Amino acid sequence: MNKIFSDQFDWDELLDFIAEKKLTPVLGKEMYTFSDADKLAPLDNYLSQKILELHKISDYNAASLSQAVNYLEIEKKIKSMDVIRKLKSIVKDINFELPVLSQLLDITDLNYFINTAVYNTVLENKIFETRRQKANSINFSINEPFPDCPDLEKLTEPFVFNVFGSLLNTVDPALSEEDMLEYTGFFKEKMSSATNIVSALKNKNLLFLGCTFPDWMVRYTLRLLSNEPLHEWGSKRTVIVVSDPSPLRDEQTNFLKNYDVITYEGSTSDFVNELNNQWKKRNPAGGKTKSIFLSYTRADAAAVESMKKGIEQIGNITCWYDKRELEPGDDWREKIVVNIRKADLFIPLISANSLEHEDGYVQKEWLQGTNEYVFRNADKKADKYLIPVIIDDSKAYGEKISKHFDSKINFTKVPQGNPNQEFLEDIKKILNLV
Repeated sequence: MNKIFSDQFDWDELLDFIAEKKLTPVLGKEMYTFSDADKLAPLDNYLSQKILELHKISDYNAASLSQAVNYLEIEKKIKSMDVIRKLKSIVKDINFELPVLSQLLDITDLNYFINTAVYNTVLENKIFETRRQKANSINFSINEPFPDCPDLEKLTEPFVFNVFGSLLNTVDPALSEEDMLEYTGFFKEKMSSATNIVSALKNKNLLFLGCTFPDWMVRYTLRLLSNEPLHEWGSKRTVIVVSDPSPLRDEQTNFLKNYDVITYEGSTSDFVNELNNQWKKRNPAGGKTKSIFLSYTRADAAAVESMKKGIEQIGNITCWYDKRELEPGDDWREKIVVNIRKADLFIPLISANSLEHEDGYVQKEWLQGTNEYVFRNADKKADKYLIPVIIDDSKAYGEKISKHFDSKINFTKVPQGNPNQEFLEDIKKILNLV
């Protein structure tokens, strides 16, 4: 009898696995869908259409990228490297919103990802957009050196293992089913020295998300990824497979039901949405403390202390500024820049004191903060990152202030740095703490 998620498993147990770092997510192409009108469209189909258009093919409709590549290579005798070259030109310009993937990446307890799609660096870019963290990655390759990943228990940054390579970063990404077969032929041999990656698959519970493969690929790829005999899957770990409804999924489910694998009756997007909701209920602050950078001049030390104390009473917020947080021996300039980039909000405290020294370090902080705001705004991720606060009688749009801050930015009055309840409520809303 097939195990169904809602009947044989509960969200709390899955959330425990995530919190305890006992789960490895394996991402498939159904995680890569973008908003098209009122529905989600597969990025895979978009790429297949574009690659056919670039080769001036109008009389053939491919159901997937691998099918399009098979057709071009086998039927049209186009060289694999020519297909890869043109796909690179398409992939490097991809800038779609990918809501299902973003919802998964909101779950910040998940820090390690096995990626079976070759759309790199789409996943890495989305991690940076969502978390403001740079992801490290390794791309499996038949023809290039293949290192192991860091110790999974000591990861401080997100990590991605691209199991079928990368369009942008490997010379031999697995695009067609023939390519995938070649990859799996070398997989076991090359993985023998990658003990940390093997550990993520062998010693963790597995969550396959959006991974619908042709029937032969189910048996072969999942067997290799898990590095365990199929008859031992359910007895040694929890394995959950989530994919979109289709005839292929029916074949996959009929096969997996013999091996104590848990499946999900809804779609990939339904599952990820509910997982995101359940995780946020358990982690109302998004699983991490929010960070606010307070930029001030020494003459306003009392005001910045008042601001810090008032904001941090909200809870799940840390206010950072350069006096208290720097330790002896720190490179203070580097640490300040790092914390400005990591911050969820940048709040400059504007006063006659801070405007007096036009070449002071506080102005350099303002420049760094406004540059970060421009960068995030261009990337559609500003989310009110820059909130200038006037703490005395300085005029919001006076000449001295306009040298540093665009007049389109809203200024807030917080006398002597003592925030009122309205200001605190605004901060809570901006940081999604309500």
